[in-house]
Formats: sequence, structure tokens, C-alpha cells
Amino acid sequence: MPFTLIASVVRVPWHSSHGGYDRLLDYLPEAHRIVPPASRWSRAAADTAHRLAGPRCPLPFYPPDHFATDLRVLASRRPAHVLYGEEQFWFSRHRTAPTAVTYHQPAAHLATLLPPATWRDLVPRANQIIVLESGQHAFFADRTDPKRVHLIPHGIDTTAFTPANAATEGQRPLVLTVGWWLRDWDLLHDVHRCLHERHGTHVDLAVVTRRGTQRPWHPAARVLHDLTEPALTALYQRAAAVLLPLTDATANNALLEAMACGAPVVATDIGGIRHYADDGQGTLLVPPGDVLSAADSVETLLTEWGTSTHTARRHAARRRAEDFAWPRVAAQVRAVYRLLEEER
Repeated sequence: MPFTLIASVVRVPWHSSHGGYDRLLDYLPEAHRIVPPASRWSRAAADTAHRLAGPRCPLPFYPPDHFATDLRVLASRRPAHVLYGEEQFWFSRHRTAPTAVTYHQPAAHLATLLPPATWRDLVPRANQIIVLESGQHAFFADRTDPKRVHLIPHGIDTTAFTPANAATEGQRPLVLTVGWWLRDWDLLHDVHRCLHERHGTHVDLAVVTRRGTQRPWHPAARVLHDLTEPALTALYQRAAAVLLPLTDATANNALLEAMACGAPVVATDIGGIRHYADDGQGTLLVPPGDVLSAADSVETLLTEWGTSTHTARRHAARRRAEDFAWPRVAAQVRAVYRLLEEER
């Protein structure tokens, strides 16, 4: 490209090393990364500035690292891509150089973050907006020129998250749940109860979640924290079923990671999940809050465990994940960058 673009990068601590939206930039070498200050003195200065100016930002989650990258985007005269708009696009809304902003949260959640009048002022400040599913598209197209709103999916590193080299069906079947944000924990507890009543200790129930997530876990469930990426990948590869009970969603990292590892998924049919899933093959979609449907769908995968049908589901999940490989997604984002260049 004939110009250098900047992108704000703050690593999300609960993402694995090859997970998260900022991995997009590995495939966009034209984007120069703006990262939080690293030295002790620069961090101290950023923290002081955040205490003074940060309260003027109404975003409910706006810590010092996000504030620091927001100000550096504001100060730059280059075209910019703000990777997490709901956390990093506030003071930089005043910049004169063209800006693209990606938003990740579902429309219903976005509507609670800021008052309607604030959204009406904020949204048109971005020259181009990237969203991850159609519900978000409607939210932003209502507040700015729809031609400036682009539905570009979240991606997945299909070289880091891969299926197992050898079959794993000889082990006790694993029903795995991963994540913490917008999870339907009550449904998970009830599904675990159903599965334990049916199978006892013959099925392994495991939950990988953020430390500090306090729930009344079913006694049969193993709750795991702080896993390395290889350990997490090994669980995906081994899983007979990945169960993702959700209260809402746009894209979902756990869904994409599981599919890339060839793990069949049972997920709530809500928000943008259908945009990413292949309902009926590698992914089984169930209605929101429906414990029986979720338990029966997991039961289907357990019954197929070790058969050619289950193997076919694994292959289907992997094929679907390849549709969202980062190089494909990066090509779509690059088209938005070309629009930014035209607006310089």
C-alpha cells in the first residue's frame, strides 16, 4: 500500500498467545502497531495522565493501557485502525486523519455502554466501522452511512489451532467448555447435571475459564484456570464435544478455536453464532436456555464418539474454521484500509 497505517494494540489477558483479534495484524504488515508504554517511567506518566483525564471518558472499561493507546492514535496523522472500539475509541474520535474502528460486543450490550445521544455523536466520527455479525451491522448502520459499516468476520490462526495428529477416541470422552464472557452458566450447570446422571464418571466434564469466575459448579466438573495454549489446544483436540452455552455473542474465540482443532461444538443459536457455525455438521445449534436440547445434542456427539460419523464431524468443523483463516480475513480488512487512503 502507498501509506503506512497505525493500529492500536492492547493484548487481552485471557486470550491465548495465538488467539484474539490483534492476531489480524500478523497478516497486515503495512499496519504499524501502537502498543502501551513499556518503560517504568512512561507507564508512570501514562497512569498519571489517566487519573487526570480518564474520568472524562464515559466508556465503562477504559484502563490506563487503553487510554495510552487512545492518545497515541489521537496524536498520529496517519490513517488508523482502532481494534477494540468499545474500549479504545474515545479521545481519538477528535483526530483529523481517517480512522477505522472495529467493534466486538453484541448490539444489545453496546446499547447499554453509552447513552443514545453519545452513540449518535461517536459513531459518525469513525470513517469506517468493522463489525463481526449482522446484529452489530444494524446497530451502526442506524447511526451512520451504512456504506461505511463493513461486516468482516473474526479470524482464527489455523496453523496454531490444529486437529490432533492421531485419533483420541480411546480415552474417556471429554465434554469441554471454554470462556467466561456472556456464558449461560445456569444452563451449563443443568446440562452437567443431566450428563452426570446419565453417564456418571464415564464422561469427563471440564470448564476452562478465567480465574475469579465464581459459579456454583457441578461437583463432577473440573474447573481449570491459566492453561498454556498447548494445554488448551490438547483439550480441544481430545474433546468429544465442546459445549458453548451463551447468553449473546458476535464472534466467539472458543468456537473458532474448537472448530480449528476439529472439535464438534454444541453452541447456543444466538447473536452471530450462526454466521460462524455450520449447523448440523461440525456444529449443533440449540435454542437459548434450552437445557434438554443442549444435553441431547451433547448426547448425540457422545453416542457417535469413536465412529466414522464423529470423524466426519471433526473434518467438517475444521473445514468451516478454514473459512475464517486470518489471511482471508486480512484481505477483507485491507479493502477497508484502501477506503481510508481514499479519504486522506
